[in-house]
Amino acid sequence: MIRIIANPVAGGGKALSDASRLARVCADAGIPTHVHVAASRDDTVRTARDAAHLGLVVACGGDGTVHDCLNGVMSAGLALPRLAIWPAGTGNDIGRGLESAGGRTPETREHDFSPEDFAAAVLDESFLRVDVGSAITANDSSVMESPSYFLGVLSCGFDSDVNERANAMPARVGKARYLLGVARELPSFRPRWYAIDSDGADSSMAGMVLAIGNGPAYGSGMMICPAADMTDGLLDVTLVTDTPKRTFVSVLPRVYTGRHIDHPSVVSWRARRLRIDAPDSLVYADGERLGPLPAVVEIHPGALEVLDVPRT
Repeated sequence: MIRIIANPVAGGGKALSDASRLARVCADAGIPTHVHVAASRDDTVRTARDAAHLGLVVACGGDGTVHDCLNGVMSAGLALPRLAIWPAGTGNDIGRGLESAGGRTPETREHDFSPEDFAAAVLDESFLRVDVGSAITANDSSVMESPSYFLGVLSCGFDSDVNERANAMPARVGKARYLLGVARELPSFRPRWYAIDSDGADSSMAGMVLAIGNGPAYGSGMMICPAADMTDGLLDVTLVTDTPKRTFVSVLPRVYTGRHIDHPSVVSWRARRLRIDAPDSLVYADGERLGPLPAVVEIHPGALEVLDVPRT
């Protein structure tokens, strides 16, 4: 059985119509299918956790929906949980990471696939085993919370502060919220000192942005960790160091192609486990707010099977 969990607001309502169409095709193919319309993020996590024991969980929505479904199936206590993704959001950065996982070339794989392709993959038991990142952050009482899991990128610094501003804006601002957040945050933003323990080595330094990637992209196509591979058992770390704002602004556009990684103000490395701390800094993962630093971030190699849909 498959349980499709649809986010009713993802893609401006596109996720609901997609879920209905996908359910019809899967049912016609002889696959028992149920659609659940999520009432909240907590509801998504609970439903995914319960459904993981019954069959395949399908996240129908954007990266936030995938993130919540991931946390549900990872908390179900299964030896090797399974997840399928039907991308129906605006960013779909996790999908970009899956397309290039294991050295595959994204250009040879379409971003979209049909419900018939999806149903065929379910019947063929076509799955890709991928790594999962986890983060344990501090709550407002500085007590470490339970792990949160992520498939894409965890970040803190300038981009997280922009997200915080954008999320506080009214919904009517629409897609301009992020750009408006950048304009409002940049004048007052100051670099922070990041205390970083990377696999037991001290990698502390001042920086503008710290990103830790299981996958390569966030922010609707920003290739912040361009070489990250969801199957290599490692996290890719990208840190934009303390640099003049005019330099920082000039480097930002390069993130969309991954060319920022060669700029002298950017340092990168790979690790399996990191402990990070910085004053007044929030952590976001897969575009969702996790909490304040400090945080312990680590990789769990091959901890999840994701439906690998062949393109026809």
